[in-house]
Amino acid sequence: MTSVPPPDAWAGSTEAYADAYRSMLRLAYTLTGSSAAAEDVVHDVFVSAGRRLRDVREPSVYLRRSVVNRCRSLHRSAARRAAHPLPVPEPVWLDPGLTDLRHALDTLSERQRAAIVLRFLCDLPDDEIADVLRCRRATVRTLVHRGLAELREVLQ
Repeated sequence: MTSVPPPDAWAGSTEAYADAYRSMLRLAYTLTGSSAAAEDVVHDVFVSAGRRLRDVREPSVYLRRSVVNRCRSLHRSAARRAAHPLPVPEPVWLDPGLTDLRHALDTLSERQRAAIVLRFLCDLPDDEIADVLRCRRATVRTLVHRGLAELREVLQ
């Protein structure tokens, strides 16, 4: 996963912003399953982070945590609504082979999905995942272990 450049680099470089945006968008899409929701989440995070990123010691950690938290909030809001889910078309940029994996990820709990995505898509160590999810390292290992077991069952 591309590391997020320091906020000062964004002032003169749309390229640095675009790299950070793409990696956060990939994370948000994997957590939400919707390209539109992922774009909204990432946009909201960047707007709310704004100039605050200049004061943050580790912008990449701050942005990742903000995206994960915003996705979790989105899932909580959806759970509160008693609306029936509408089928969402797969984005055209998604590899067709990943569609089954995307649907399998939807069967996991929110925390399991976040732990697996942060481990395998973002390639984060347990310490950083625990920091993002605000839990213990042992909890991260349990979430990943059980989530992978459920994914194996669903995908077989």
